[in-house]
This record gives sequence, C-alpha cells and structure tokens, in this order.
Amino acid sequence: MPVDCTGNLTADILFDCANAPVGGIEQNVILIAKDDIDTVNTTTDATNRVLVSNLQLKAGKTGYLLSGVKQSNGKAWELVKKENAPDKFKHTFSGVIFNPSAANKLQADSLAKGTKYVAVIEQVWKGADSKDAFEVLGLTSGLELMTMTNNSKENDNMIVFELSSADGYEETTMPRTLLDVDYAATKTAFNNKFLQAAG
Repeated sequence: MPVDCTGNLTADILFDCANAPVGGIEQNVILIAKDDIDTVNTTTDATNRVLVSNLQLKAGKTGYLLSGVKQSNGKAWELVKKENAPDKFKHTFSGVIFNPSAANKLQADSLAKGTKYVAVIEQVWKGADSKDAFEVLGLTSGLELMTMTNNSKENDNMIVFELSSADGYEETTMPRTLLDVDYAATKTAFNNKFLQAAG
C-alpha cells in the first residue's frame, strides 16, 4: 500500500494515558556524517514515512558519541511554511562539549568545516513498549553547524553548539522515529554507534 501524501488524515490521533508525554532526551547522542549513511540500504517503513526500520552506514563507517550530562543536549523541530511547495520541517540539535581539551577542540573545529550531520537521539519518553524511543534528525538534508560559542565566564567554560537544517534545505518530515525490530536491537545499534564493518 503506498503512503498517502495528500495531506489528509488517515487515522485517529489518540491520547495514550499509559504513556503520557515526558520531556528531555537521554544523555548520550550519536552524530553521523550524512555522507557516511548508506541511503540505498537505509529503509523507511512502507506505510509510515516517519518510521525508519534500518539505519545503515557505508562499509567501514561509524557514528561518533557525544556524551552528555542531565539535559545538556537537546533536540527541537518546527514547521517551515512554503508558499509554492509542500511545507517542510526545520530540525535542530543543541549540544555541549564539556571539556575544552585540545582533543575535543579538534573535533569541535572539524564540525565547522562544512560537513553535514545526522543526529540520533534517545528520548526520555519512549512510548508503548519503548517503540518510539529513538529519533533521527537531519536524515534527508543533513544538519549544519549554525552556532558555536565558548565563554570562560559562562556555562563553566564549556563549548556550546547548534546543528540545524539550513534555510531552504529543510527536511521533508519531522524527525523520523528509528525502530530496528525492537528497542533492544535499536539500543544495541545505538551503543555500537551504528558501526558498519568494512566490506
């Protein structure tokens, strides 16, 4: 059955009181260079365009861990109205690099060199059977570094940055849910940073 792209609702929107909303994301995040994603073998559910059932990287590629504390890292998205095209969505990931060491500054500096990224986050709210735990931001167009600041008198001297959809290059959907079989399998892939063995 093809996915309905008419903009018409196709099902009821219900409140599941057993899984009431909860704010925040879990501490650790995986950042992946968009060019390292195998788009041919990354699969979207046939009946739900916002559900990814397999996030596949190219041979020998891996994501990278951005470790967090409490709610230091965050995600957001918003609708972007288009006058002569379907509306799109701006995805934003806000991150913190706690230690401004030479090694971490090198990685922060690398973020500024123009590569686009995809962010995989785990929500504190996970839904029924934890099927909605993981989200992927920037899968179609990628996220670009928009801001990066460091001030010795603010934020305990941490490096604060934001990756976001560039204006005019927003995503076709809100952040996609990632569920590879079940929560446990998806969590394992996340913990392994979606590492793909060399061919």
